[in-house]
Amino acid sequence: MIPKRILMKTIRFLALSLFLTFAFSRLGKAQEINLEQVKSEIEAASAKEQQAFKEGNCDQVLDLMEDKVTFLANGRRVPSKEIIAKFCSSIPRPFKNPTVDTMEIYPLSDDSGYTVRTSEYPKDEKTKTFEYVSKIWRKTEGKWKISLLHSTAKEIPN
Repeated sequence: MIPKRILMKTIRFLALSLFLTFAFSRLGKAQEINLEQVKSEIEAASAKEQQAFKEGNCDQVLDLMEDKVTFLANGRRVPSKEIIAKFCSSIPRPFKNPTVDTMEIYPLSDDSGYTVRTSEYPKDEKTKTFEYVSKIWRKTEGKWKISLLHSTAKEIPN
């Protein structure tokens, strides 16, 4: 027969273990759900920004960027949103259809994540353009905005 004192300690230990196991498993599931929600929200914001850029709606593109956005284009820092606005409005449209276009979304927390997009476009018969774009997204006051944009484009012979 097990002494009552040891039996009570064992029951308390088992109860506490079960409670903690349940609590931590629920916490993990809640976090997964939140990160999937973040991924979905970033995907929607990114699609909105890409569509606005394709259509030349530069005001909407800029609205999806923080006021002090950091933009690196081919390794050079673009000094302000005004320069981004000039670039957005002067780029020739419509764009060529990409032969490769993939985007990965990496949620980091309830209010941050980043995207990595890889695209390949035909320039001419002998050359293609490969572009690599990464964006850090932050949710501020309920809205997703780009805080850092990095774009590198390189021409590659076919």
